[in-house]
Amino acid sequence: MWSWILAAIGVTGIFLVGRKTIWGWLVLCVNECLWIAYALATEQYGFIVAAVAYGIVYVKSFMHWKNDDAISETAVEATKSVPDVNKLMEKQRDFE
Repeated sequence: MWSWILAAIGVTGIFLVGRKTIWGWLVLCVNECLWIAYALATEQYGFIVAAVAYGIVYVKSFMHWKNDDAISETAVEATKSVPDVNKLMEKQRDFE
């Protein structure tokens, strides 16, 4: 029963990450802590290795995700300072 609940929490976390909310990462990391508790309670220690591995992947992915957001915001700000080509073309004169 508990493994089904933990699996549902994990799917919820992945769904939230797909919606680009920071809560998804938090749900996923908390879920891995719950998997570790489950592994200890049921003496299925292989789950601990998996939970630690998933946790590392989640943290690294979160760091990339935050970095990508920062880069995207910087790119948006940079494009604001680029002159509008259409306005430049309107001011161009033909010298025929």
